[in-house]
Amino acid sequence: MSGATDFEKAIKDFAEISSESLRSIYGEVLNSHGSIPENLITELIKVEDLTEDELLECFNLVKTNLYTMYKNSAFGWSSKQKQEELKEEGLIYILLKSSEGNIKGFGSFMITIEDKFFVIYCYELQLHEDLRGNGLGSTILAMIEDIGFKSDVKKSMLTVFSANPALNFYRKKGYELADHSPRERTLRRGIIKEPSYYIMSKDIKP
Repeated sequence: MSGATDFEKAIKDFAEISSESLRSIYGEVLNSHGSIPENLITELIKVEDLTEDELLECFNLVKTNLYTMYKNSAFGWSSKQKQEELKEEGLIYILLKSSEGNIKGFGSFMITIEDKFFVIYCYELQLHEDLRGNGLGSTILAMIEDIGFKSDVKKSMLTVFSANPALNFYRKKGYELADHSPRERTLRRGIIKEPSYYIMSKDIKP
């Protein structure tokens, strides 16, 4: 990529690609990760092709996992706002479905410009409670990063609540605070105040 115009064209092209073309181009990325159990099905799909039932399942998973963190943060919780965020134009989903078709986990991402960088931004990474601790979060994140790498993206970025235990998970995966991330502040008497969230970044391509 030689400049902002190239970035904008790449983002536009990526936004206009069909789900079928996405699977054709990036299907090998999903298939190259062999740690998905046989009883789960992986699907790469654009947000506009999700059914209302699938969007509702994703919403319910986010609410189950993050409701308390939202309520305790500066953002607060708004079901309407979160449902709109999950339907944001340009989002792409990696779904983990049971053999019955139920969504057991998902990651959502978008190729965009963030802080003047051409990045792949992970918006959500959610797993059902009974799937945690077996490497599936790492697998979905690696899939997103690999799609970014194949798309000539240099950085992967995400936002995480400071109270989210997943913060340590992302650090172990090589994510660091982005330059424009909120940071801890030291108040009077040495009291440290954490921000509600951090923006994290990882180089995925030289």
